[in-house]
Amino acid sequence: MGSGVRRIVVVGAGSGIGAATARWFSGRGDHVLAVDARPRTESVAAEWLVCDLRDADQVAQTLATIGDGWDVLAHVAGIPGTAEAADVLSVNYLGARRMLDGMLSRMNRGGAMVAVASTAALGWESNLELLSTLLAVEDDAALSHWLTTQDPAMAYYLSKQALVLYAKRLSGIAWREYGVRVNTVSPGPTETPILGEFERSMGKEMLDGVRATIGRHGTVDDMAPAIGFLASPEARWINGQDIQVDGGFNATLMYPMPAKAGA
Repeated sequence: MGSGVRRIVVVGAGSGIGAATARWFSGRGDHVLAVDARPRTESVAAEWLVCDLRDADQVAQTLATIGDGWDVLAHVAGIPGTAEAADVLSVNYLGARRMLDGMLSRMNRGGAMVAVASTAALGWESNLELLSTLLAVEDDAALSHWLTTQDPAMAYYLSKQALVLYAKRLSGIAWREYGVRVNTVSPGPTETPILGEFERSMGKEMLDGVRATIGRHGTVDDMAPAIGFLASPEARWINGQDIQVDGGFNATLMYPMPAKAGA
C-alpha cells in the first residue's frame, strides 16, 4: 500500500453508510474522494465526483477522471427494492461490477476493495445456477433481457447475492495479478435514510422482528469500522470473504439460541 496518507475512493458517499465511511476514513487522516449520484453535500471528503451508476458511460468517465494510485475502494452505493427492478440490478450489481473492475488496475499493490452487500444475500450458495446467468450479463440490454424471465420482486435479493458471488470470483485474480484484496460487508437492517424503503419492500413486521431478536437495528457507525478494518493492513490476509455485520441475527436463524447464556 502506498506510503504516507492513504488515498480512498468511497462510492455512495452522499448519505447513510457511505457518508459514515467517508467520515471514518477522513477522520483518520486519509485523502477521500467521494463519488455519488447526487451533487456534493456536507462532507469531509477532499474531492467529490457525481456519477450515476446506471449509466455505463458515466462510470467510464468517472474512472478516467479518478486516475491511478489509490489504496482503497469502498463501494457502498445501493438502492432498495422499492425502486424499479432494472435500476436495482443496474446500480447494486452491474454498476458495482463496473466500478470494481475499472478500479482494479488503478489501485496500488497492497490495496483493498470492500463492497457493501447485504444480509439479504443470505443463501446465495444455494442459488448458483441462476446467479451464474446473471453474472454472464455485462451490459444494460442483456440485463433487460435477463429480467424478462425473473420475478421483479426478487431484484434486490438477487442483486446483493450476485455482488457477493462476483466479489468472491474477482478476489483470486485481483490478488494474484494486482496484489489487491476484495471482500464484501453484509449489513443487517441499519438506521439510514432509506430504512423506511426497506420496511416497505421487505415488510415492517419482519424488520421489527430482527430488532426484537437482537435488541436494535445497526447504525452507520457500526458499519464503517468493519469496512475500515477490511481495508486496513491488519486485514492483509483476508480475501474473498463476506463479513456479516448484523449483530448476530443470521446466526440466530441458523443456530437457535439456548434459553439462557451457558445453557
